[in-house]
Amino acid sequence: MTDVAFSKPVVLRLPGIGARKVATSYEAIECLENEWPDWARGRSWRNAYFACRDALDGWCSEKGARESFTKAAIRAGFLEARRSSANRSHGHLMAAANAVAPAALRRMR
Repeated sequence: MTDVAFSKPVVLRLPGIGARKVATSYEAIECLENEWPDWARGRSWRNAYFACRDALDGWCSEKGARESFTKAAIRAGFLEARRSSANRSHGHLMAAANAVAPAALRRMR
């Protein structure tokens, strides 16, 4: 088993612990086993745990392990969800549409 470094560390805010930087699959497993509260150990926790174990064994990529760990952290509320560029552009389009909508409604009356 060889430890697998994440391309970018994941910084969590754990209840009762505070900030926790996780930079490798092995650190992620330690965090999931020892610092993750029982109430947050659901399906996403299991997926992250096994993805990180699989990364150590060479069955999962670093990217897959990090993504799975990040999803579990977001689901538990330990990490703020990051919006993709596609979601950001969609948000700008919705904001523009909402700004135009009141004027269009006034003309319809």
